[in-house]
Amino acid sequence: MQKDPIGTKHSCGNCESRSQSLFCSLKKQDIDFIDQNKFQTRQKAGQYLFYAGNPGTGIYCVTSGTVKLEALDENGKSHIVQIFKDGSLIGYRALFSDEPYQSSAIVVEDAEICFIPKTTIMDLISKTPDLAMKFLMQLSNDFRQMEQRLKRVSSHSAAERIAEALLFLRENFHDKNWTRKEIAEWASTTPETVIRTLAELEKEGLIEQKGRSIKIVNRQKLLEKSKITF
Repeated sequence: MQKDPIGTKHSCGNCESRSQSLFCSLKKQDIDFIDQNKFQTRQKAGQYLFYAGNPGTGIYCVTSGTVKLEALDENGKSHIVQIFKDGSLIGYRALFSDEPYQSSAIVVEDAEICFIPKTTIMDLISKTPDLAMKFLMQLSNDFRQMEQRLKRVSSHSAAERIAEALLFLRENFHDKNWTRKEIAEWASTTPETVIRTLAELEKEGLIEQKGRSIKIVNRQKLLEKSKITF
């Protein structure tokens, strides 16, 4: 991880995004334990937290900003596996499975990141069974979402996946203007297909485009186009 250290170390107890994370119910002594062992950094857009193939040495907590998990297929084509915002934890699957990371974590928007070493996480889990259960539930949820995405990739058309991508990205990251390449990576298609499909959706009155900005004009019709239910 390329590091730009934060001058003042902030306590997890005062972190606004903690209420959205798996650490929300930890006791004060556990929060203090994390504070004593974590590392805080500022990351610029385009910087990597870790690369595919790196060993899992801890967990990354997104305090602010946006981070994506990106994987390459056998043809070298990039695919966005997951996108994280405030309160998200990254890297726990590799940590618990004791395997290398399968994807690379890349900062999309400038972010503040806390890194919690593996030894700290394992100590917390051994003392806090409730935290272990929360990680288990999160892993189960991750696998469920992955299964759903794989089904959509195999059964939905590119236009349907692009419509779904627009809804997901706009409603979960409403302040971010995603590039056509990033939309293509999330929808498992090509930037050319995204550009062509966006023009068709605009012609149908479902969206409006202005530079990189995409405004959803008719959410219900776009939802029908995506063939999914939010």
